[in-house]
Amino acid sequence: MTISDGNIPAPQLRAVRDRYHGLLFADVVPWWLRHARDEEQGGYFNCLNRDGTPYTSEKYFWPTARQVWFFSHLYRHHEARPEWLAHARHGFDFLDRYGFASDGKMYFRTGRAGEPRATCLSLYTECFAAMAYAAFGAATGQAGHVRRAVQMFQRILPRLGKPTDTPLLGYPILAEFHLHAHDMIRLTVAEVLFDVTGERLWRDESVRSVESILTRHWHPQLDALLEQVSPVGKPMLDLPEARLVHPGHALESAWMILEVALAEHREDWVAAAVAIIRSSYRRGWDNELGGLRYLMNLDGSPAHALEADCKLLWPQCEALYATFLGWKATGAADLRGFYEQIEQYLLAHFRDPEHGEFFGYLNRDGSPIFTAKANGWEGCFHLPRVLFRMYQAARGLNQ
Repeated sequence: MTISDGNIPAPQLRAVRDRYHGLLFADVVPWWLRHARDEEQGGYFNCLNRDGTPYTSEKYFWPTARQVWFFSHLYRHHEARPEWLAHARHGFDFLDRYGFASDGKMYFRTGRAGEPRATCLSLYTECFAAMAYAAFGAATGQAGHVRRAVQMFQRILPRLGKPTDTPLLGYPILAEFHLHAHDMIRLTVAEVLFDVTGERLWRDESVRSVESILTRHWHPQLDALLEQVSPVGKPMLDLPEARLVHPGHALESAWMILEVALAEHREDWVAAAVAIIRSSYRRGWDNELGGLRYLMNLDGSPAHALEADCKLLWPQCEALYATFLGWKATGAADLRGFYEQIEQYLLAHFRDPEHGEFFGYLNRDGSPIFTAKANGWEGCFHLPRVLFRMYQAARGLNQ
């Protein structure tokens, strides 16, 4: 099974290809090349104002690792431009030198010169670092970096899918949850390792993740993908934390499932991914003011997070690619409508015509919460990853 270009008229495909090529290579990539590198102390400035100037010189390894991965991936899958590899190396060298404590665990945050400021916040930092080592190692031909990525991920795998008391509110909750986020990160890293090594065992980890998402977290009878369920996948709707629906997370998961489904010729997974796209987009879309809401509870009760109704950039990006890929794979008219709707909102509200790149955080009404472009969590990842995938999908590729 392959994605059929025939589902989208050729002139529209060309328009999509050219639009996202321009946004990525004339705007977003140059913006990061101009502003991210700390030429004096190494690494990247992660906290950047609207104009690209840093508002703190501290370094964060979560966004650093993801930026290394992206520029290494671009170098391998688009064009071997020396400036892209040099940019990836600039971040990788700092990560490799300062990112790890003597026991092998990672720091989350350092000072400008690499002095430790915070220990590893979660396993996700380590997962993103494994992606960076794998992609950079493949880009440079250094097999040792790829081996280290594999070793890092092998240490993480036993921790994924284990019951957790998830301190969602900042304190431990006395209930065991299975986390959608664990399946997603396993799928994300496994696909990077499969891309880099070609070894089937990593695609098998992706398949394992897809099966877990579809059997534990996707509940067609509720028409919802639940973020937290019991260890065996049972909804626990008596707990507010287990009623959480995260539209952007679900849509990101859906396009990853769809990519694997198409590669593995699984029509049942294609159908399930499309069902998740439809459910998550309809639940998340703000019919009054437009844009995708950040968080909500299944029953409409108030979500704990005060930012639940805000419009964040990364979920809009994931919605853009999920709806486009779903439309391209199936030709469904409703998915085309969703895609055109989210594209219009994203480009109208998040783009910064004055300084380039995109705003990251909007109020519900579409006004910026603040104009800074990057912080210790978000940076050069969701937006450029989606722009590149949009461009490739419009060219008839699926990487």
